[in-house]
Parts: sequence; structure tokens; C-alpha cells
Amino acid sequence: MENGAVYSSTTEEHPGTARGARSGLAAYCVLGRLKWPRRTLKILQLDFYITLGTGCVFLLASIIFVSTHDKTPAEIAAVVFGFLASFMFLFDFFIMLYEKQRASQQRKPETTTKAEALTEPLTA
Repeated sequence: MENGAVYSSTTEEHPGTARGARSGLAAYCVLGRLKWPRRTLKILQLDFYITLGTGCVFLLASIIFVSTHDKTPAEIAAVVFGFLASFMFLFDFFIMLYEKQRASQQRKPETTTKAEALTEPLTA
């Protein structure tokens, strides 16, 4: 192992391209490989209500702060941020509500025909 024998070429016929440590981790953590448990649906439902609650609390706090602040620039910035944050939370809630209703409408079965009509002969 003298004179650089440690750094000799590989003994493989067709060595693959060298990958860094991060690429192996990234390949392992791809979302397609992760198992989605049934609790994911419950987490999404919980996110639905948390978004509504957070938006309402931000809106209420902003309204209270508007009525009690001393009109300093920092307080005005806080009021503007509070209203923007509350409107964005409520906007996100309404988007989730719309998507939820749209998904439930897509899952509804079409009106089914009666089984009697399917068993009648066509040459009647």
C-alpha cells in the first residue's frame, strides 16, 4: 500500500457515478417512499379547524388592538400585520373549505338506473 496504492482505481467493471452523502438521504426521504398513515386525514381535518381558529383569534386581537393603541409607528405596523395575517388565515380556510366541498361532490355517485330497466330485452 505504498506509493498511493490506496488510491488506485476500483475493481468494479462499471462503477456508478459518485454520489455525495446528501443524495442518498434525499433519495430516502422522497415523499413517494414515505408511508401515509390513516391519521393523515385526521391531521388535515385538524389543520382545517386550526386555520379557522387562528384566523378568528388574529382578527379579534387586531380589532381590540386598533381600539386601544397609541398610534405609534410600531403599533400601526402591528395592526396592519394582524389584519393581513387574519385575512390570510381566513382566506386559506375558505380555500380549504372550497376544496373539501369540491372533493365531496366528485365522490358522490351518479344517479343509478333501476335494475329492472337493465334486465328488459331491447327488442320489445
